[in-house]
Amino acid sequence: MLGWPGALLAVEPVVALVDGQRREIQPLIRGDGELLPLDAVISGQGIGTRAEAGNSSLKLMYQGREVTLFHKKSLASVGGDLRLLSAPSLNEDGHWFIAIDAVPRLLGPLLGKPCEWRAASRVLLIGNTGVPRLQLSTAVSGDLVRVVIEASERVQFRVEQKPGRVTVAVLREAVDVSFHQERLTGGIVDLVQYVGGRENLFAVTLGRRFGQVKAIEDESPPRLTLEFEATAETAAKPGAPTATTVAPAPVGQRAVRTVVIDPGHGGSDTGAKGPAGTFEKDVALNLARRLRAQLVNNLGLQVFLTRDSDLDLGLDQRAALANNYKADLFVSLHANASRSQGVKGSEVYFLSYQASDDESRRVALAEGALEPGAAGSPVAGGDVALILWDMAQAEHLEESSALASRLLDELAEATGKGRRGVKQAPFRVLVGAAMPAALVEIAFISNPEEEQQLLSEAWLNRVASALTKGIGRYESERARRTGQGPARSGP
Repeated sequence: MLGWPGALLAVEPVVALVDGQRREIQPLIRGDGELLPLDAVISGQGIGTRAEAGNSSLKLMYQGREVTLFHKKSLASVGGDLRLLSAPSLNEDGHWFIAIDAVPRLLGPLLGKPCEWRAASRVLLIGNTGVPRLQLSTAVSGDLVRVVIEASERVQFRVEQKPGRVTVAVLREAVDVSFHQERLTGGIVDLVQYVGGRENLFAVTLGRRFGQVKAIEDESPPRLTLEFEATAETAAKPGAPTATTVAPAPVGQRAVRTVVIDPGHGGSDTGAKGPAGTFEKDVALNLARRLRAQLVNNLGLQVFLTRDSDLDLGLDQRAALANNYKADLFVSLHANASRSQGVKGSEVYFLSYQASDDESRRVALAEGALEPGAAGSPVAGGDVALILWDMAQAEHLEESSALASRLLDELAEATGKGRRGVKQAPFRVLVGAAMPAALVEIAFISNPEEEQQLLSEAWLNRVASALTKGIGRYESERARRTGQGPARSGP
């Protein structure tokens, strides 16, 4: 493992694949961020270095190209053009350290090679790395569901069956997967999704008709076939109902089974912008992917994202997607903004046709509010429309309040930030959601300190863990209230 004298081993090492060669590099923890020792990153790549200005800057040189780092500055020069980094570079005792996500931005142009940081799997790819490509396909036929994972080259699969799901780990440092998730009908398999992480994990959520699974591995072409069979009791018999007409599962199961996570904004709608140029849409998607992985791994839930890429998605479409997935919970993720740079902390909202206060109204307007009487508002038609709209939401009002409260409790404890409170506002993205729903303003992207935290992998993981714990608490308490079980204590 490559590191430096006195390195703190409090976090997992980063795996670097440099032109196919594997090395482990131990990060240095500074605040909420992780920095990598530069000499370990560039070792063996023929990059020259020269200290300048009394060791306050370092020039990297390769085949006529140059990159300059500056001590304690979040700036670097790439061929004379300044680049903003997520954290300051440091020179400590003659060793230089740079932010992990800065490596592709600096070494890519310097080396003239592909360079990529994959935060979810903690893998740094530099040059020709030979990453295998994985394709997944599914087929549903009567009492059998077939899931096939085909690889572009030989890889090792590890299949595990757990209560309610089957997981497949692909034991390579990095893989390329275009598949995200697919919901299946028939009751044998409910959901297939790619979770990722260090183990490049696929998760298959089992349905009420699942009986057994068989794994078949082939070498040419390299692939894994999983065959999921129905139970003998539910297998189709002559004259019996087909898989698509099997009666629904009894109510007395889990209080929460499916969650839809909505990364706010996207595409041409960038959302708020931080002082250093960070877009709200990017932070929301980054966090949503981490939250999905933790909800699947820690709580065993089905999780869908309203968007899993940088695309435009209408506000009304988001709740509609949650309804189509028959979600039990809907959580929309955002980053707050204020004209005052000193404002900080988290806020959690649930829906109301009137805002709790002026600040809540401002936030709702920034995220796309429906004001009573406004064009397109469900309450624009006067008192009758207002009553109907209110009645439609009343069913979930108490549960939405409970969900919002648990999310804020866990956020405040995990981040150490002051509680700005649970509030209500007419968020259009929550209108029409036929389930408990909450909108989370994670932090103020307009605050320079919190903007840097929103760029920190470690901090976002902590937020995702807090939200997962909040959802776990909500499910456990809801199970006790409604008699749906088994109740859970969270992750």
